[in-house]
Amino acid sequence: MILDEISTAVVAQLNDQAKLGVQVIDQAEVPETGPASRGLWWRIPNVTAVFADLKGSTALSSSVSPEAAALAYTYFIRAMTVVLERFSAGYVDIQGDGIFGLFGGQRSMFHAAACAITMRSQVEKVVAVRFKKDASVQWKLEVGVGIDQGTLLVRQLGLKGTKRNEVWAGKTVNMAAKLSSAAGPNQVAASDRVFAGYERAAKLRQQALIWSCGCGGRNRGPGLSASTGQASRLWAKQAAPKGLGLDFGSVYTRRAGWCERHGAEFCEAIITGQRPAR
Repeated sequence: MILDEISTAVVAQLNDQAKLGVQVIDQAEVPETGPASRGLWWRIPNVTAVFADLKGSTALSSSVSPEAAALAYTYFIRAMTVVLERFSAGYVDIQGDGIFGLFGGQRSMFHAAACAITMRSQVEKVVAVRFKKDASVQWKLEVGVGIDQGTLLVRQLGLKGTKRNEVWAGKTVNMAAKLSSAAGPNQVAASDRVFAGYERAAKLRQQALIWSCGCGGRNRGPGLSASTGQASRLWAKQAAPKGLGLDFGSVYTRRAGWCERHGAEFCEAIITGQRPAR
């Protein structure tokens, strides 16, 4: 009987793994592929996950034609992949109508923030505009982006002769995914532990991350020279939504993307921690 065969096969797999045991080795950086050696896992600290979710995708198929829905998914995933690759995410993976990238190292949360804000800006200013033009529909393409940081375990898992995939064990990716779902349309949401790192950052990075450029949408003004008294705080604190299983108490959300005039210098300051050369 097939059920008996399945039970026998499962028990054999578990017995085989039990004999091998499990070995965990610390690694400093996020790998493109996890270890394939049986029983071996890598543990990576300070991993920041950025998860981009196509908002309203559940109703997409019932709102537009199959061709338009397919175009929305294609444009969104392709564009978000480009952004993650340009920001040198160590690992990128697609999950349904969402995509996530992992950044490793002490400065990973800064690269993740710049990447997340860029995702939001590209969706609003480029992807959504092109989709509306090419698909000729009224459905609005929008994104929610979540950011979280923590320690992850990784290895490749799969049966012999079948495709192996990386399995990331830990809460970080899951929390970022939940934050992306909780984020409003074209909004970036960060866990309180990530935002605490932004508030502790050196003055220039803190200013570029948390405060506006002070131009008030007029594409002129002080930019990185603005004091916090002249600029607006771009993030709003709110209690973590209940029922999502989030393991932190507060969420910080940002609706603003990059300013057309000052965005490039703010992005560079976040990544490098230095004032861009003029």
